[in-house]
Amino acid sequence: MQKIQLRNKTFGQINYYKTGTGPSLMLVHGFPANAELWRYIYPNLSAHYTILLPEFFSESGAWMCDNSTSMELLANGLKDILDNEQITQTVLAGHSMGGYMGLAFARQYPNRLKGLSLIHSSALADDAVRLEGRQKSIKIIEQGGKSPFLRKMVYALFPEQFNKTYPEVAAKQLEEALKVPVESLLAFYKAIMLRNESTDFISNVTFPLQYIIGQRDTLANIQKDLVSDTLTNTNFVSVLQECAHMGMLEDPQKLQNKLHEFAEYCFNKND
Repeated sequence: MQKIQLRNKTFGQINYYKTGTGPSLMLVHGFPANAELWRYIYPNLSAHYTILLPEFFSESGAWMCDNSTSMELLANGLKDILDNEQITQTVLAGHSMGGYMGLAFARQYPNRLKGLSLIHSSALADDAVRLEGRQKSIKIIEQGGKSPFLRKMVYALFPEQFNKTYPEVAAKQLEEALKVPVESLLAFYKAIMLRNESTDFISNVTFPLQYIIGQRDTLANIQKDLVSDTLTNTNFVSVLQECAHMGMLEDPQKLQNKLHEFAEYCFNKND
């Protein structure tokens, strides 16, 4: 695994990892995680693809973000990674916030995509109830409540029984999340809150789209997501029955298989 630090005029420095050979598969982690999120997914996939792992939060440094940060701006950072690697097209798989970045990337650079996989993510914008909840969370963080906010959020990513059976998994995610600077936490969270609705856009895309949904995901509206999933020309929809919001940790083998199946289709189909 090679770590690359790319100097960037927008973010100061962009950190990402590279491993494997073959066509490009970019795995974009969610909020507030880092590239470690994909630790059970990328090793086998690297035998088939050149894996790119952007890392927005890490001990060695975060992408420099502020209140001007948006999904569109972050998508430009993903393009800079591809440009640095001289990669013209990729399959982009984004988890949660990473999926929102993927949708923003698709709007701006559709010709750079062979396919887009939304993993526990959505083309829907926040509704009024979710927006109100996010505003309250922002106030909590701004008033010094970073730790309780993250604890509540991280443990809600997994089913209750999973947390009881594998307490070390959520504990590790919380440990990593607590390393994120408050400024970055707020910048990314506000960018999530202000993201655009993409349901109309995806109805016209020409590349394949994959949705991987957790049946037990309490953070998503499964029924609305499944309706929006029918809007694209080529759909791959998989529901992980025993998973919530973290399939790559809850059922990594199944998620890896679904992602591999999708990527193979994208790279082998006739354009």
